[in-house]
Amino acid sequence: MMTEKEFRQRVLPLQRLMYGLALKMGLPPDDAADVVQETQIKLWRHRVDIPDDDGALRMYSLSTLRRECITMMRRRKPAVTLDEVAEFKAPEERASTEYRDTRHRIEVLIDSLPPGQSKVVRLSSFGGLDNAEIAEATGMTEANVRQLLSRGRRRLRELMDNNNLSS
Repeated sequence: MMTEKEFRQRVLPLQRLMYGLALKMGLPPDDAADVVQETQIKLWRHRVDIPDDDGALRMYSLSTLRRECITMMRRRKPAVTLDEVAEFKAPEERASTEYRDTRHRIEVLIDSLPPGQSKVVRLSSFGGLDNAEIAEATGMTEANVRQLLSRGRRRLRELMDNNNLSS
């Protein structure tokens, strides 16, 4: 069993990495911090299951975090906004007028999709979730998620072509 000292030395340094992943999954900063804390509590409670290998520990910690993020997203179920995702872009990229204009146009196009398609496109593209995670977070079946995602992406491509947004 991992001691408190070992836990502090091996698990707590992963806090920044976990926080970044929670943000990339679409959680606002406050929720991301809460999820990291909940994950660390869960890891402490299950410290007997923590692998000895540092690489395996990292993957185990991030997998636990992803499950906690999905649980939180399922509880609150709001859409991920592009503004939240934009926080991960390089400062010069965020400052670019062209980038901001394109981002705004794409957000408007995504908003014009039917609600189910819009939600799964956001979770997939901006939240970094795979189909199984989206299904778990939304309560849909994986087949339904695949279908909505396919239709949403196809419609988004059509809308982008019609609005001259494609490169």
